[in-house]
Amino acid sequence: MIAVFVVGGPFAAAIVALIGTIDTREIRGEVPWYGTLFNHASAVVAVVLGGFVYEILVRLAPQDPAGFGIVSFLAALIGSGVFILASWTLAIAAVSARTGVQIQTILAQDIGGVAANFAGLAPLAWLMAQVFQLPNGVGWWATPLFVVPLFTTRLAYARYVETRELFEQTIEALAKAVDARDKYTRNHSSRVSFIAEAMSRVMRVSEQEIEKIRWAGLLHDVGKIGIRDGILLKEGPLDKGERILMNQHPTIGAEIVAPATQLADEAPLIKAHHEWFNGSGYPDGVEALDIPLGARILTIADAYEAMTSSRPYRKTALTHEQAVDQLEKFTGIQFDPEIVPILLNLDRSILDRPPDRPDELPTMLQQPDPRDMPMEPARPALASEDVS
Repeated sequence: MIAVFVVGGPFAAAIVALIGTIDTREIRGEVPWYGTLFNHASAVVAVVLGGFVYEILVRLAPQDPAGFGIVSFLAALIGSGVFILASWTLAIAAVSARTGVQIQTILAQDIGGVAANFAGLAPLAWLMAQVFQLPNGVGWWATPLFVVPLFTTRLAYARYVETRELFEQTIEALAKAVDARDKYTRNHSSRVSFIAEAMSRVMRVSEQEIEKIRWAGLLHDVGKIGIRDGILLKEGPLDKGERILMNQHPTIGAEIVAPATQLADEAPLIKAHHEWFNGSGYPDGVEALDIPLGARILTIADAYEAMTSSRPYRKTALTHEQAVDQLEKFTGIQFDPEIVPILLNLDRSILDRPPDRPDELPTMLQQPDPRDMPMEPARPALASEDVS
């Protein structure tokens, strides 16, 4: 599209944008009509804007070949910048409207990719246009040579996106596998991750750090895979030996994820999410600012979500007000006093647990839980059963 507005102007580029952006998913009917309309319209609007800017700037160029070439190149860069910025702005607005994610959040996540697109594509587009205009028909057969590197780059990027999506889906699946051991912990990890991310955004933590916190929130209890059911699902209080074993789950979790290169930065957060601000937590007894920021955020999100959910040892969840009282009571002891107010000021739509949907549970957890059923009185033993 950029090369076409350099060669043929904005209206020629508009035709290419309208037809050339047809996606096979649209042909298969996988994209709603309004999505198809928006995608093509935004491409046309963006490329026409960029093309007009290019034409205006080129008209100011000197007539000598050297001067014209330099101005043409700079005009192509500026026109490309307008095109990419307009396309990006329209896309961000659509994504924000569709997902509810704040515009500034999407901006922060995408700025690197957009800058790379501009730096890589704009000069290449200008070069394609110059090659296409070579005399004696040379440009007609030389230009298609650009297709091979562009196609391989596109293919590599598509594979990168697929790999990243698979990675994120695997993390979510692993988190659900941990939560699925007990119906009382269903969706706990995703809720902790969601609340911690909301807190991080209020605190204006960097997007890179937010991603670490989000993934660590999903995997913060993965170490419970190494805790036997007799301890993990016990209804009553744990004895000293059981508590020692239970307190190992942050360490186990960190050891599980640490070998994965993409999760190495999350391991310290997972290990420290049960450390207390006054140093009396576990497993290492670190305190205050020695605890990673992400772990201090996760500690508060984890505590609130656990208190406002049912548990085997506490079938009735605490109310929001009761949980807030506990957070305030242990501020400066268990929780960072500067972070607790962040959670307390979050919108209730973030903090309130959505209604449970039984169909979201794995089949094994859709059956009645024996722990919720009343105990039947013991039947007197028959004489024939007395083996004493």
